[in-house]
Amino acid sequence: MMDKEELKKIMLSNPFSAYVGMELVEVGEGYAMGRVKFDKKHENTYGGMHGGCAYALADTIGGIAALTYGRYVTTVNSAMSYLQPVKDTEYVYCEAKVVRYGGQLSVFSVSVMNDNMELLIDGDFTYYALNEMSE
Repeated sequence: MMDKEELKKIMLSNPFSAYVGMELVEVGEGYAMGRVKFDKKHENTYGGMHGGCAYALADTIGGIAALTYGRYVTTVNSAMSYLQPVKDTEYVYCEAKVVRYGGQLSVFSVSVMNDNMELLIDGDFTYYALNEMSE
């Protein structure tokens, strides 16, 4: 498994993730937690986090959890249930956990939460495994 610092570098090498301000908080095999400091640039018309920004956080952290198995991945499917507005929080957290790790396809559950770790968005992401990361 890649260590946290290597995975941080991979995440920050993505210009969009860096622009949004995503941070990797914790990582383990099949698991990742990240966050973004909620900022005016993330808001929608109503003052909450834009759904696309929340989706990007979930997809990125889910992808990092998938990378812990040592293969590059790409998203092939996802579903997000926006349960509550993402607002009135300093940080927006995302936790991704493996549901099934397969030879080519792997499924991860994602939870987007506020500072109190209240569930705001629930989702699932399916990733397709590409070549080994050492290649």
